[in-house]
Amino acid sequence: MNSHNAAAHPNQKPLRTLWWLFFLLYASIGVSFTFINVYYASIGLTGTQIGLLSTIGALTSMLGATLWGYLSDRTGQARLILSIGGFLAGGLFFLTPYMRTFTALLALTIGIGVFTSSAFTLTDALTLTLLGDQRGHYGRYRLGGSLGYILTASLGGFVYQRFGLTLIFPVYLVIMILLGIIALRLPVIQIPAATRQKASLKGMVTQPAWLLFILCVFLVWTASAGFLNFLGVTIQDMGGTSSLIGLAGTIAAIMEIPFMYYSGWFLQRFGVTRILWISMAFYALRLGLYSIMPSPYWVLGISALNGPTYVFFWNSAISYAFQLSPAEYKATAQGLFVATTNLSAMVGALLSGWLYDTAGPSGMFRILTLFCLAAFVLFAFNRSPRISTV
Repeated sequence: MNSHNAAAHPNQKPLRTLWWLFFLLYASIGVSFTFINVYYASIGLTGTQIGLLSTIGALTSMLGATLWGYLSDRTGQARLILSIGGFLAGGLFFLTPYMRTFTALLALTIGIGVFTSSAFTLTDALTLTLLGDQRGHYGRYRLGGSLGYILTASLGGFVYQRFGLTLIFPVYLVIMILLGIIALRLPVIQIPAATRQKASLKGMVTQPAWLLFILCVFLVWTASAGFLNFLGVTIQDMGGTSSLIGLAGTIAAIMEIPFMYYSGWFLQRFGVTRILWISMAFYALRLGLYSIMPSPYWVLGISALNGPTYVFFWNSAISYAFQLSPAEYKATAQGLFVATTNLSAMVGALLSGWLYDTAGPSGMFRILTLFCLAAFVLFAFNRSPRISTV
């Protein structure tokens, strides 16, 4: 069995495998997430029931992310956990059309949320570990995910319109089976025995730098989830078309590509801490522009900010969490980060819905802008050592 020491120089073979792992992982999102609520509505579920399924899915993913990260750190079997999680998530999702009651769908959603979270947590952790001192190149491998999502999300609508929404489930199953098989090609991550059990998990999560980081992630991702949930609705309320909504999403996805590819240069040039801080400022700018746009067509230009917002934030945040954590808890740290984003997604969906009804679209965006500004100001007080990619 192949093994890999985290301190070793990167091996190109497993890194190529990770590119395809990202491709399949985000292709599965394009296949399922983009259309699953449409399927639920087509079988007669109410808006409340659909919202509850989404909330439960996010909650179980939050718990699962922390569990799989910790289990990976204790066993060193990240690839096996990821592979089994992919197989089980695909199998459970495939059963969805056969569930005849809402209770059955709810139970299935819990299982899917638990097992899909293993892939999102461990793919990032494995990539950063295998890259070693070249962690700044993470974006070049994560770029596979952007391309996978663009491909499946853009083609899915045409395919499902012709063959029916039930095609979602076998396609997703095939993708997750491939993901599980490819994951088995990755090496086992071995932490030197001398470092095991020296660090305290409590010590990691209670250090001021970690608490400040998690608070800022929560604020920014709550705002991000809020605008993602209601941007399309806002465009329609302003007289925009479904084509405009789709075009805005396409522009945002395309703008990920150059920023993903060159994110390593930015991280190397400015440092992880500074790029994370800059991304919070760009998020505040993006949401502020949404709050004042006089025409729905403004969204096309604002969507181009997806690079210095989402890409800068995500790539620098996972690197910050990785470098802030001790060797014994690298995957656990990624799990806690993913869990925080899942919690933020739940809060953001509920909060933005309430704000949309009470303050209107502009008021909602202004308040979410304040969330990002608060994170920007708080992170300025960061007193941890300056973190870079080298």
